[in-house]
Amino acid sequence: MSQCANAIKYSMANNGFDINGDYNCEGTDKSIEITQNYWRAKVESYIEQYNKKNRDSSNNVTIDDYDYFKELFKNQRCRMCNARFTWKNRPTLDRIDNSKGHSKDNVIPCCLYCNVYKANRDENQMKLMIQLRKYALFKQLTMTLTSNEGYQLLRKGITGGISNVMHRYNVAGETKINHFEYDQENKCIYSIDSDYVMTHVVQLDFHSKYPSVMCREPNMLNPYTNHVIYMPAQLIEKITDQDRCKAFMYDTNRFSNDPLVVDKMLLFVAEIKGHIDEKYINEVINWGPILRNIDITTNIETIEEFMYNHLINHKLPHDKTERKLTISIDTNNEVMSFNNYYLWLLIDSCYLVINQIVSVTTFTKHTNFNSFVKKFMNLRNQGKGAKNEGLGYFCKLILNSAFGGDALNGEKYSNTRLLSANKTFVQHMIGTFIHSTELNDDLYAMQVDRENCRCNTCLQVAYFVLDSTKFWKVNFIYNFMNKAYNMNRMHFIQGDTDSLTWAISGNINKGLDHLFEEVIKDQGFYDRCKDYVYSENGKKQILHIGVEKFGYNCIALSSKNYIINNEIVLKGVVLNQNPQINEQTFVDNIKQGTVITATNTTLCQCKGTMSRLWMDKNAKTGSHTKMIVLSNQSCLLFIY
Repeated sequence: MSQCANAIKYSMANNGFDINGDYNCEGTDKSIEITQNYWRAKVESYIEQYNKKNRDSSNNVTIDDYDYFKELFKNQRCRMCNARFTWKNRPTLDRIDNSKGHSKDNVIPCCLYCNVYKANRDENQMKLMIQLRKYALFKQLTMTLTSNEGYQLLRKGITGGISNVMHRYNVAGETKINHFEYDQENKCIYSIDSDYVMTHVVQLDFHSKYPSVMCREPNMLNPYTNHVIYMPAQLIEKITDQDRCKAFMYDTNRFSNDPLVVDKMLLFVAEIKGHIDEKYINEVINWGPILRNIDITTNIETIEEFMYNHLINHKLPHDKTERKLTISIDTNNEVMSFNNYYLWLLIDSCYLVINQIVSVTTFTKHTNFNSFVKKFMNLRNQGKGAKNEGLGYFCKLILNSAFGGDALNGEKYSNTRLLSANKTFVQHMIGTFIHSTELNDDLYAMQVDRENCRCNTCLQVAYFVLDSTKFWKVNFIYNFMNKAYNMNRMHFIQGDTDSLTWAISGNINKGLDHLFEEVIKDQGFYDRCKDYVYSENGKKQILHIGVEKFGYNCIALSSKNYIINNEIVLKGVVLNQNPQINEQTFVDNIKQGTVITATNTTLCQCKGTMSRLWMDKNAKTGSHTKMIVLSNQSCLLFIY
């Protein structure tokens, strides 16, 4: 599904392509006027080429043809791409009939790139590929990576969903609004229950967040690049010079609203180490702005006594190192990469201090996914308005899976060869050896590691989509919620890729649908911003947010394991097959640590025989090791 949606996305981005179009960026260079020495070298190179391949070169072009080809190269263009010949784009001679030699009547001018790429392949197919490349360069469209270094940077930096829990037990009239406070003098953190008692919970939904950040639609909540999130096109270079890196990272033009200034800017991915300034930890400790994978060891020193004892008492996995996506206020003393939007936000709004700059990798930018996103978003709204659930759901799937094809690169790091016993022994001594399997007495299947791999997808798009969604979520919290609402009267419960759930201390005399009305602290700011933050009348709008649900209670045991009212979300469990899982089981897990098992039933077919499979698993363990769970069910982020 993701690959099909991805194909639609790129097809619409290339909608204006014409195989016979002229997509050359004409420079100021003069047309080439070849010299006799240049022509002599070219003639001799053809003779040498023919001698190596034992071909007859008697009818080839000669030095005497200099005047003819001098005028030809000066006045004609490449037969494949229609490019003008200059000293930067030098001409070659392409054979019309590849079965014949380079005779004067069998050659036609062709630029070097087109001639090499075409070789002896089908001319029409190669012209299509050459023109597509020219079109992508001309329109600044996304292209696959050719730099192994750039590939490794992006592949390592891709982080997926943003699921986490910060307050596990939230019951109206009982749970107090909780917040953390950092004591700078004593270097400790307190979990403080305020005098405010929660009255209800509200879950917000980001409308199709992945496609929204791919679209060029401006939103005033975005303070950068004229309020538009751009997508990367071609990788330009990796920069390690500290002054040049800082020039990109602290470029004041990021705040510019001038389209001419923004058009000249480049996107980038920066590798850095950093932390939040200690003076401002209390500004960010209740929702860590850095969302990245870190290694978490589930021992008592790391996850503390409360959760560790729960794991021990119920024989759950512990004392292991796991790599998990969590929220934090530093880079865990590791080098981490961020795209330009996310890094700018961390510096400007979250008080990030850069400890070390490793590199900045730059990209050109484009906005050509706009038509794809807008078309399917409009179709989704039409389907919803016409009560056509099938159309609405289909468009939702297309939109949400469109970025996934860019991350599914089919590269092969390993290479398997069939070798004799002697050659297998030699391969064992080489550092690239991975594994060998004996097939018979003198034949082994040898798996070796390849130093380089081919990137068949636009990995930079997947990276920027994932990082830009994190940017947009953090930006919403720090540049809208923190400014519009009184955060002392609400706390964050749990969040997923496209949702945020909050506990609110509102007005007990009002209904649940008063949502955030009682916690607005800056009515003027709220009124100015609400139209480009919240969607209208339940519509699905690009870069907007809607209310998904609200209720009195929310118990969230761990990521994607929570209940709001009687609506249960439990990843990996078929709920209609396990009626024993209900609200009381969530309460029992919180108060008594009760572990609940579930049985999923499925059908499978093997060799024409249909079988029913029952799979038992732990459904609710109460294990939450992405953060430090305290005895009052609040969860503290890790601080290096």
